Amino acid sequence: MNRLVTTLFLALAACGPSTPVMPEPTITLEQGTASLVATVTPVKLGKGRVFCALHISQDAFPGASPIIGGSLGADPAATSITCTFDKLPAGDFAISVFQDENSNGVLDTNAFGAPTEGYGASKNQLPAAAAPTFADNKVTLAAGEQLTVDITLR
Repeated sequence: MNRLVTTLFLALAACGPSTPVMPEPTITLEQGTASLVATVTPVKLGKGRVFCALHISQDAFPGASPIIGGSLGADPAATSITCTFDKLPAGDFAISVFQDENSNGVLDTNAFGAPTEGYGASKNQLPAAAAPTFADNKVTLAAGEQLTVDITLR
C-alpha cells in the first residue's frame, strides 16, 4: 500500500476513542429514504475500535468522511460489526473501514508503508500496491433502497 492509504486511515484514527473524525469542510446530505449497512468481518476482539466512513466521491476516499454523520466508530463485541447509514438520498456511495488494533490512534504500517492493521472498502476492491478508489468500491442506492454490503478486513 502507499502513503495515500496510510494518510486516509491516519485521519480516521486521529479521532480517539469516542469522537468520529470530521474533515474540513463538512457537508450535509439531503435527507432521503435509503440506507446502506456494512457488515465488517473479521474483527479482532479486544483489538481496538472499528471506524467506518461514508463517501459520495473520491475527494476524501478512503479517508475520513466529510459528510456530517458519515463517520462511525465502535468497540467490537463480536467478530463482526455493523455500520449503518440511514436516511440517505439516492446516489452513489462508498464505505471505507479500518480497525485500530492497538488503539494507538494511527494505522500502523510496515517498512514499505503497507497497513499492518485491518482495513477494507465497500466492494472489497483493495489493490495490492495502491489505495482503494471510490470508483471501484461505490454502490448505487435508489430512493427507499435498503442495501447491505459485506466488507472483509484485510
